[in-house]
Amino acid sequence: MIAVGSTQLSSEIQFGTLKSLLYRRYSSTKILISKWLTLLLCAVTAYVGSLIVSLILKALLLNNRFSLNESITQHGKIWQAWLLTNISSFLTMLFLMSFVFLLATLFVNSTPAIITGVSTYFVASIFNQLMFMMIDKSPWLKWNPINMMNLGEQLSDSKMSNLTHLSFNQLTIGYLVYIVGFLSIGILIFKRKSIS
Repeated sequence: MIAVGSTQLSSEIQFGTLKSLLYRRYSSTKILISKWLTLLLCAVTAYVGSLIVSLILKALLLNNRFSLNESITQHGKIWQAWLLTNISSFLTMLFLMSFVFLLATLFVNSTPAIITGVSTYFVASIFNQLMFMMIDKSPWLKWNPINMMNLGEQLSDSKMSNLTHLSFNQLTIGYLVYIVGFLSIGILIFKRKSIS
């Protein structure tokens, strides 16, 4: 989804199709929002399809092994943990896609946006311990975008809130604020961009 999101815009700039849309009296804001909505629809479809296939495979292959209503530690039922994990994964993907869209509005080529988006995901997990130490010394750093990417881990282990210094609700709200912020900055950049 990250690769599709970044190449969607840059390929239209490179092949000149974006210029023809702009000449047809579509505003750059409408064009960009329509691209976001299309990608969001694709992402929702992919995740819902994945959930359905998971349930079908569970019913066909593992139906006699365990029940989705079995209890597991800290999470209640298996289906609750499974659903919450998928939701946090979806939010993380939306977060990274909005960041990549922002980068895609900056570059003509999609390669820097893809590399930055994918590497951000891996760099966040590598430097988490260092970031947690910095947050302990400067609490205002808890609102940085990389700390927001700990949503999934905090969902599976509530003790992570001691490290992130944010509740689950604060992380979710932070995700949404950053997504809206990245997309808004992307619109501002795209409006000022010269499409030649």
